[in-house]
Amino acid sequence: MKNKNIYSVLCRIRCLLICLFMISACLILISCNSVQDPENSVENDASEDTVEYALALRVLDDINIGDNFVKDKLEIVRVRADILPAGAYSDAAELEGKYAISHICAGDFVTPEKISDTEPAPSIDGDDVEVPENEPIDPYEIGYVMITKYSSFADGEDYTAAIERAIEENPGRTIYFPDGQYIIKRPIVISTEAGKSVSLRLSNYAVIKAADWGDDKARAMIQIGCEDEAEPAIASADMMEELDFLEKSRVSIVGGCLHGSKLASGIAIGGGKDTYIYNVSIKHTFNGIHIKKAKNELGATYVNVDNVNIAGMDGDESVGVLVEGTYNTFSNMRIASVKYGVLCTETGSDNVFRHLHPLAIGFHYRYSIGFWDKSDGNTFDVCYSDQFAAGYRVEENTRSVFNGCFAYWYSEKNNYHVGYESTGTFNSIIVSGKVFHRHSVKLDAYLYLGAEGGQGVVLYPINSINSHIDMLKQHCKTNIIVYIV
Repeated sequence: MKNKNIYSVLCRIRCLLICLFMISACLILISCNSVQDPENSVENDASEDTVEYALALRVLDDINIGDNFVKDKLEIVRVRADILPAGAYSDAAELEGKYAISHICAGDFVTPEKISDTEPAPSIDGDDVEVPENEPIDPYEIGYVMITKYSSFADGEDYTAAIERAIEENPGRTIYFPDGQYIIKRPIVISTEAGKSVSLRLSNYAVIKAADWGDDKARAMIQIGCEDEAEPAIASADMMEELDFLEKSRVSIVGGCLHGSKLASGIAIGGGKDTYIYNVSIKHTFNGIHIKKAKNELGATYVNVDNVNIAGMDGDESVGVLVEGTYNTFSNMRIASVKYGVLCTETGSDNVFRHLHPLAIGFHYRYSIGFWDKSDGNTFDVCYSDQFAAGYRVEENTRSVFNGCFAYWYSEKNNYHVGYESTGTFNSIIVSGKVFHRHSVKLDAYLYLGAEGGQGVVLYPINSINSHIDMLKQHCKTNIIVYIV
């Protein structure tokens, strides 16, 4: 009897709990249904009767500075008035004959500050000038001096005297060469003295070509910095303004092609500061670019060479880049048909070479060198020696850095393939990189040293495909730290 009473009580408790749960669920459901949908609530209701809308012109495709507004690039849309820019146009007829004075992107609205009744003038520096199709560049609008002003243009005409006159009469200006061929029969000399320097800008298909040059192949077609332009030994901050130091050079050569006709060198730089050579093709020259030692205390020219392609003349002494000065930077260059891709002389120290790719074809292979460093403190960063007998050569006690550099051979020549070669005590640093070839030859080594001793470091070289680790150990003498992967 006692057990039946307990069971009855438990059943009543369970029924009570079930009822409470059902009541709670009903209350929650009622509460959820009572929450108003924001889109349907009275407080947030924004019916078509209460929101103001307006018509406006929107751009379908980008409109550049100086363009007219054409109907095909415009559409009329209905938008909320509170998000429409002030003064936005709604009638395409109002824009007829008007010009854009700022770049208008697709999706933008057209407003008064973006249009003009007159066509805007081109940018004075010429970089953003859009030249109408089949119309010549107006040098006065872009701030250039047109070289054809100094001689009636005839393709192949001797332009030496005309270029010299343009340089003399326009100090501090940029001289522009349209497409065509300009023959020169002696070097074009550009001073780096304040008040005398100029810059040259060549159209993409403009060619300055050497002719009747004589026997001196080392004479450069363009010589920057005269031999008699002595520079101050020290340029302190107090002297800069007095010496007009910051206006010392400002020389640049941009675009086009210098054609040496296998008679001349390309560009020689012997003075000034911050000279800039960009996007130039130098063909069939003895020396492509020659950086001389400047006449200041450090021998520094601070030349910046970028995106320049050099093709030598397959001569036994042809050099792509010859460096005698200091503190110069070379980047993104391709060099071909030379015996020496890059040659730094005993004074050519503290330079940076980044992403250079010399390729050897022709001439006497056995003595060809991709990068030859006779100086100190140079940095070679991700450079690529292609098919030279020695990819990289350093002189005795040279202290330079080779970071992630490559040497590659795709054919067998004269039984000589060496990635890095030292003529004496090895004191440079090699970091990673790769020496790769498809042939076993008489001398085939990652690193070949001509003498014992030194404090050089080889960090994690990736060996050649033939993996001559024994030869690497054999030629790495006392105190050379070598980590082999």
